[in-house]
Amino acid sequence: MINPYKVVKEIGFERLAGSEGEKKAIKILSDYIKDLGLKPKLESFDLTSFDAGSAIIKVEGKEIKGLPYGLNENAKITGELAVLENMDIIDYNKGAYEGKVVMCYGFSRGMAPKLKAAGVAGYIGIGSPHRQATSLSHRQRSHKDGYVHSITITHDDAIKLRKFDGKMLTINIEQKVEKRKAQNIVVDILGKGLDKNLTLAVGHYDTVAHSVGASDNSGGTVTLLKVAEFFAKNQPQRDLRIVFFSGEELGLLGSLAYVKKHVEEIKDRLKLVVNIDVTGDAIGHDHFNVIGSKELLGYTDGITKEVGMVFKSNIEIFSSDGMPFTPYEIPSVNVFRAGGKATSRIHTPDDSVKNVSPKGYDTTIKASINLLDRILSAKVYPVKKEIDKSLKEKIEKYLWNLNYEKPELEWEPKYKK
Repeated sequence: MINPYKVVKEIGFERLAGSEGEKKAIKILSDYIKDLGLKPKLESFDLTSFDAGSAIIKVEGKEIKGLPYGLNENAKITGELAVLENMDIIDYNKGAYEGKVVMCYGFSRGMAPKLKAAGVAGYIGIGSPHRQATSLSHRQRSHKDGYVHSITITHDDAIKLRKFDGKMLTINIEQKVEKRKAQNIVVDILGKGLDKNLTLAVGHYDTVAHSVGASDNSGGTVTLLKVAEFFAKNQPQRDLRIVFFSGEELGLLGSLAYVKKHVEEIKDRLKLVVNIDVTGDAIGHDHFNVIGSKELLGYTDGITKEVGMVFKSNIEIFSSDGMPFTPYEIPSVNVFRAGGKATSRIHTPDDSVKNVSPKGYDTTIKASINLLDRILSAKVYPVKKEIDKSLKEKIEKYLWNLNYEKPELEWEPKYKK
């Protein structure tokens, strides 16, 4: 039997999309899949990626280390430091921060276009207390169309740096950026032919820079291996496809590429996506985040209680690989476990093997297999191709900000940029 914790340790290295680490992970995961008697297939897609780099802030003889945003190329930025309590001020005081290096607490995807429009010279993002610096990334479109040079620093270093508000500083960024290919790993487990409906079990196996992603998302990756192991031994009534996505951390690139490649099949026979993203905490809370109908929420919650588990369940969008399927009204159940040592440190070097537990994966694995088994075995497929109306404007807004372009939707748009 596959030992999830053993696999997490085996893939305990940085796995940036399109990197040598990704190739190493593909070999390890593919070997496990082949040992189950299944055939992994690789589907490649093009992207701009990078090798994790470094950043140094220099101000009045002091040096502070930071992490450059992914896709941020080599740069030397000089400007006056402007410490902002609220980023919204750059909208109100138009032009006031042009040519300056802005430092602010917090991150959002909608912030990048604002920074560019404001003409700032650089951006320093402040991380949360008691965490190492967070790894973030520019988007593919930003790299193509232009971006503000950006880095992140720790909360403690930001406290030190704010003493130099209004002073001139320099940021040196060193990072290799280039066009590459990344790979999704696709595994088909054919059903017994009850009907032609297709169900996907998915999760991403890539990581952010400077992190081994023991919870985000080695946890989802080993859950998918356990799903494959179960259904390799127990042929389902309906077709199941398991997809290990790359590029999630750079903007859901693998799932977007999958949707583009398989769009006709998605429209024709895909009924549900079960996405596992983040798990492994020894102590934490188990969650179902349903992008779908209230009926699906109740069904998922109920059948999980039948096998002795209570998850926190709600209807809400979820920033992960289920989102690219939403324009076609394909619902998703997003399974995750959070609240412990590893997940409170995601996107940092401390999302590491030492902060997860072998037991931390058990509930996610059990719930995911149970949900898939019930759906694939049902005499009538129990999930409607439907997404609750309350989510649609949120979905549209999310997809706008994902890659800064208008999404193509199968329903009437409501959100106005």
